[in-house]
Amino acid sequence: MSLRWGILATGTIGKTFAKALNAKALNAKALIGTAEHELVAVGSRSAAGAQAFAEVFPDLELTCHNSYDGLINDPQVDAIYVSTPHTEHAAWAIRAMQAGKHVLCEKPMGLNHAECMAMVTCAARHNVFLMEAFMYRLHPQMLAIVEAVRSGEIGEVRHIEAQFGYHANFDGDSRLFANHLAGGGIMDVGCYPLSFARAIAGSEPVDITAHGKLGRTGVDEWSTALLKFEDGLAAQISTAVSLNLDNTAIIYGSKGSIHVPKPWLPLDEAQNWSFNIQRGADIEVISGHSEGLYKIEADHVAQHIAAGNTQSDILTWQESLNNALALDQWRKAIGLSFDIEQPQSHRGPLLGALSKPDNRISKGSVNHLDKPVARLVMGCDNQPSMSHASVMWDDYFEAGGNCFDTAYIYGGGSMESLLGHWHTARGIRDEIVIIGKGAHTPDNFPHIISKELDVSLQRLQSNYVDIYFLHRDNLDVPVAEFVDALNDEVKAGRIRTFGGSNWSVERVKEANDYAASKGLQGFSAVSNNFSLAQMNEPIWPGTEDATSDAYRTYLQDTQIALMPWSSQARGFFTPWAGQVIAEQGKENLVVTSVQPTIEELKRVWFSQDNFTRRDRAGELAEKYGVEMINIALAYVLSQPFPTFPLIGPRQLQETDSCIESLHIDLTQADIDYLNLR
Repeated sequence: MSLRWGILATGTIGKTFAKALNAKALNAKALIGTAEHELVAVGSRSAAGAQAFAEVFPDLELTCHNSYDGLINDPQVDAIYVSTPHTEHAAWAIRAMQAGKHVLCEKPMGLNHAECMAMVTCAARHNVFLMEAFMYRLHPQMLAIVEAVRSGEIGEVRHIEAQFGYHANFDGDSRLFANHLAGGGIMDVGCYPLSFARAIAGSEPVDITAHGKLGRTGVDEWSTALLKFEDGLAAQISTAVSLNLDNTAIIYGSKGSIHVPKPWLPLDEAQNWSFNIQRGADIEVISGHSEGLYKIEADHVAQHIAAGNTQSDILTWQESLNNALALDQWRKAIGLSFDIEQPQSHRGPLLGALSKPDNRISKGSVNHLDKPVARLVMGCDNQPSMSHASVMWDDYFEAGGNCFDTAYIYGGGSMESLLGHWHTARGIRDEIVIIGKGAHTPDNFPHIISKELDVSLQRLQSNYVDIYFLHRDNLDVPVAEFVDALNDEVKAGRIRTFGGSNWSVERVKEANDYAASKGLQGFSAVSNNFSLAQMNEPIWPGTEDATSDAYRTYLQDTQIALMPWSSQARGFFTPWAGQVIAEQGKENLVVTSVQPTIEELKRVWFSQDNFTRRDRAGELAEKYGVEMINIALAYVLSQPFPTFPLIGPRQLQETDSCIESLHIDLTQADIDYLNLR
């Protein structure tokens, strides 16, 4: 059975791929390698564009769609080749996958790591094939180069040089130079030498520094990056759209070097390819003959789809995610960002509108608040960009999540601003619960509350927060002064209800006793640390937990809501912690702006009691068929008082993991076992 293809967008690269599909056409079918392909449809933004494309292939009876949606919804199409400008890759690939289509997406797969993450997650949820179209990675030449390196032909690899650049006449409206189309060398062709260096290194760079020239449209006209890998390996890569480069690659090893004259388009007119391995004065030529790059690529896709795979064994989803993350770091190193990524001009959801919440996240209630509150609270403190925040928060909201926790000090105010832009762009302020925090040390005084709230509300683009927490306590200030100041804000309509973060049980009792005596509103919630693993010492100065028997009893007796931070013990129940325990762990690959370190993990969580709790969580994970971290979060959710754990997912799959914990019904015997009883 043939794989029926549709081409989405009618530019040069779309025609190139279509010609490869049609290279051996016979009755509109092409046999490529061991796979059959049939080009059946094309989608353009206009009828004229689709028809003009079809006229290039007069031997085919292509169905011409005057919209991308028309192509996506065409029942005769199995797989879609997405060849739009960079800024449209993610949106149309996701729409295609949601329609059940397999997708081959032009590189770079997404505009940034966040978009790639959304694409990969969509492919997984809809069980369809997705691959980034780095055709050179699948070619026999690249496979031979990787094999030569892995087999030790040049010894230990120590340095890599690769470049891809050309000179194009400046046109500020073209895809190569337009900021709104994510132009510039890094995105257009710099992704090639970057992926090459990573493939040869076989690992991810631990540091990326770079220099580049940003032109009049704000995109990079040329740039060079230095990638530092573990064990001293370095790679120097260059790209340009305003400068002709050699477009070669060299790999230097302890015993020799590999010289690749044509790494990206390896074939000559006779379909031959070659590269040299040099050891001293000896030069060995490795050569071969092959089909065209795009034929090999199409065949690779078809074979994997026929085998029931959702991803390539070479260009895996993780490979694309890691390359996107490195591209983000390269761009950041030269100060390159695109207008479409900025908070004030960031587009809405990738699909154009938020889907109606599906209520996978259950809700509870908090005193003095007239909205239901999601049992899992999205932490807004580690999002590195508007793009990442949007992908994470859109997904959480669509799963039924509606509660967002942030603070005056997070990211120097940037986290509040991101949240403000996000909810405003989507028009959902009244549907969500915003937790704000202020009066953090050294500014934890009653008179600071109003001043900081002025700023926070402006950043949040709202005239109120639903729940307000005093971020720290100040034992030198009588609780009455804090309670009075907070009630003033309630009367002013700027907060609905309030509580204390990192307050001791004694001070919370005192505050609520005072409020009751004066007929005022008291603390409705507390936000201290509470997790299955208990802290050896505070993670940060001035922080408090709520794990003591006295605190638990008070929360149970009063039914005050607990909104615990670090509810999953900051990675202690993940496989990463297991590697660290075994003294084989490495620092996490940096995806977000704030994440735990090995030093913190050991200092705060490593104790014999916690190791025992971890082991028991592992046993229960096997019993319930889940992960250890699911048990840890289910433990927090199963307390005899209302809990709304704060979660800090860095990736969409981590949000899914947290949601899974909502459906684990631990027994009292399970809870006692985890409590070491």
